Amino acid sequence: MAPRLTTACAVLMLHVLLAAPAWSQTDTQNAKAPPADPTGSWTWDYTFNDNTAEFFLKLNWDGKTLTGKYTAFDNTTEIEETKLDKDQLAFIARREFNDNEFVVRFEGEVEPDDIVGTVAVDFGNGPREFDWHAERIVEIDDVLGTWKLKLDTPNGVVEPQLTITKDGEKLHGAYVSPFGERDAHDVQLKDNELSWRIMADDDDDIDFEIVYRGKPRGNTISGKNEYDFGGDTGEMEFTGRRLPDDKKPAAAAEPAATGEAAAPAADSAPAEADSESADAAEAVAE
Repeated sequence: MAPRLTTACAVLMLHVLLAAPAWSQTDTQNAKAPPADPTGSWTWDYTFNDNTAEFFLKLNWDGKTLTGKYTAFDNTTEIEETKLDKDQLAFIARREFNDNEFVVRFEGEVEPDDIVGTVAVDFGNGPREFDWHAERIVEIDDVLGTWKLKLDTPNGVVEPQLTITKDGEKLHGAYVSPFGERDAHDVQLKDNELSWRIMADDDDDIDFEIVYRGKPRGNTISGKNEYDFGGDTGEMEFTGRRLPDDKKPAAAAEPAATGEAAAPAADSAPAEADSESADAAEAVAE
């Protein structure tokens, strides 16, 4: 059962929230955006001979090392020789076709929701270069775990935590704040947006509801919440970061496995036969 929210506690929470929007706006305007974090899931497609193929990439950046996997045509490969310098990313993927190995080289500029660059493939007749534009997608495994949220207010920083677990395809949330612990209701991931709802129950002295909506990007999230405390309404911005395994509280659920990762844009399909590589090169250029 959630702790009782008393009238005094509700007044304090309401004071914090109502004072927050101007502060948040100033803080947002003055803050310098950090480099984009490539952690997460990415996808793109190419058309070869009138057939469209989809490719996937799963990346993880721990602040020092970039790791990941790519998947093309149901074949998943670890990426190697990775580099990440500010927003410039590079890695290779080793592929095999008909017992012949070849290397796919990726280079791109990381933006919050896009990676734009080139893919170079050598099928044995010299390297061929293709345009590469990957778009971020958010899968269920990308939101599981414990998120430490942050709301900056003139009265101090409020840092609630949200732990997300899953049962099949259904998401569950546990929300902890200075005002108590309670369930997060209606936890949903739709169109790359994560949302959940915190609400009063029968033991609380005041009716309230807070609806969070945020955009997860790898291990970060940002968005807004809309609140209603007994008819006093408003909204404020929030940010958050997913805690690594060794920083999660003992009671928090373990995060999902990173899952299958993804594929380069032009490796397997053009490699089906050397004679098709020229046609594939033309088809890849979108």
